[in-house]
Amino acid sequence: MKRSTQQFRRTTALMAVLAAAAVLAVVGVFGPSGDAPKAQAATGDSLASFDAAVTAGIPACSVGTGIAFDGTNLFLSCWGSNVLQRVNAATHASGGAALTIAGMTDIKALAFDSSRGKIWACQGNATVFLIDPVASTSVTQFPVAGCTDGLAYDGADDTIWASGDQSDTISHYTNTGALIASFSGMVAKLGGRGNSGIAVGGTNLYLGNDGGSQIYQCDKGLVACTLMSTSATRRVEDLECDNVTFPGKNAIWSQDAYDRILTAWEIPAGTCGLGGSAGQPVATPTQGRLKTHTPTATTTAAATSTPVPTTNTPSPSATGVPVIPASPTGGRAGAIVGPNTGSGPGSGSSRSLFLFGAMMIAVSGMAATAIGRKVRR
Repeated sequence: MKRSTQQFRRTTALMAVLAAAAVLAVVGVFGPSGDAPKAQAATGDSLASFDAAVTAGIPACSVGTGIAFDGTNLFLSCWGSNVLQRVNAATHASGGAALTIAGMTDIKALAFDSSRGKIWACQGNATVFLIDPVASTSVTQFPVAGCTDGLAYDGADDTIWASGDQSDTISHYTNTGALIASFSGMVAKLGGRGNSGIAVGGTNLYLGNDGGSQIYQCDKGLVACTLMSTSATRRVEDLECDNVTFPGKNAIWSQDAYDRILTAWEIPAGTCGLGGSAGQPVATPTQGRLKTHTPTATTTAAATSTPVPTTNTPSPSATGVPVIPASPTGGRAGAIVGPNTGSGPGSGSSRSLFLFGAMMIAVSGMAATAIGRKVRR
């Protein structure tokens, strides 16, 4: 009788443990919300990637390094052309008829300016223009050391950041072209490759590296740069901020150099927004009703680093021959390497599951005790 009682108690205890383990397993599989787990996006993840030649029906381009975003459409340039294609950022369909920009012949890097409702653009390799996308006209602004695939508008102080093709140097200018500062040594800070794109938000710069498929976050003093995202197959050219298309998120768009594949990379909310803002909500301009703004002269600050040389060594692109990577790869966007720290708070479903398990354990224990007493009697 004693042996039978002990065996029964052991069996009952085992059943209680198994019941508790089953409940914990359910919580582990379905997550704290009680629903099937979902992948959480994180800094550096791809929020969208698509071939605009397919989804929007725009023409192919042998080399394209310009992308701008006006709150609705992405504007894309193509080397050797004065035509801008438009793609709706949310639907990936056509954003309207292409714009032929008067006064330009070779549009490269682009940057939308939400304060003016216009687009800063690089003509050739080293001249900045200002495009009116409503009138499809342009006005020459000033020469720079280079702006082939690096051009950004900074709404914090109404200034311009620029870099040449595969550049080791990034330069900062007033909106009238006066040099504020020039920063060299970028190759060492960008994974051993030259710069190929600039976006600005708040106190940060976001820089792409040529052929390395990487985006770095740097302070504006360009002292420290941190790798933010890596794509296995895509090149990143030019860069443009977007705090409109993906609710609750900020993104940076890039254009692949050798096709029309566009990718939006997630960045921390509130860091990089529309047209040079820091990511805070911005009124979305409507085509045909864009805001106008008279540029205000900015006091030129003393350069804190090496000034831009008066003569520049022409980049390979200056000869008209595109710089082709050693081994370009095609295909869709590859795997993104980046942290994923997404998590969610507990909910009523998880608490119910835990209470159910506790109840089962208690009932099993009570049954074991009652039966044990009965046996002893």
